[in-house]
Amino acid sequence: MIETLDQLDRDLMLWINYDGGAILDQWWWIVSGKFTWIPLYLYLIWCLVQKCQPVKIRWKELTALILLTILVVVLSDQISSGLIKPLVMRPRPARPDSGISDMIHIVNGYRGGHYGFVSSHAANTWGIALWFILLMKGNRQTSGNSSFLIPHFPLILILFVACNCYSRMYLGVHYPGDILGGLLVGTAAALLVYYVLLPLVNRWIK
Repeated sequence: MIETLDQLDRDLMLWINYDGGAILDQWWWIVSGKFTWIPLYLYLIWCLVQKCQPVKIRWKELTALILLTILVVVLSDQISSGLIKPLVMRPRPARPDSGISDMIHIVNGYRGGHYGFVSSHAANTWGIALWFILLMKGNRQTSGNSSFLIPHFPLILILFVACNCYSRMYLGVHYPGDILGGLLVGTAAALLVYYVLLPLVNRWIK
């Protein structure tokens, strides 16, 4: 069963990963970059500030939300990179010992770290996106009412995650299975913080 799933994952990877030429190579390289999405992250911080100031900024609540946001990222990253990757030890597709590296399109010589399951990019981006989708669901714009959220806020965050996840496969550093595993880790981190820790913090603040 595991061998079948692994082979299916490899076949799907070889179908997704391809040489799109110099323009697409650089486009997905930029999309996958750590600093590309800084404007979005700054906007999300601004959303936290807006959520905490119907009249004036409630600093205790804002501090708690910022710390919980950081916790989502830390949980997603440490579970994926610090726990699962060293346990599973699955080479990335682009690594020479993956068995398919000679068929993988590699961009700018980048092969990533040795192990790829699960994807930290997928875990971190989806964890933070799901956290903000849940956190801001009471602040979405309704007819006749203004909101500090941009239109289609959840959809934009999902698109942000999808672009990041696809870029990792295009660059040859993650299998689709790595991405799926990362999405599950990010989901668990966001749900834990939102449904368990946030209510405890709210009780403490009030």
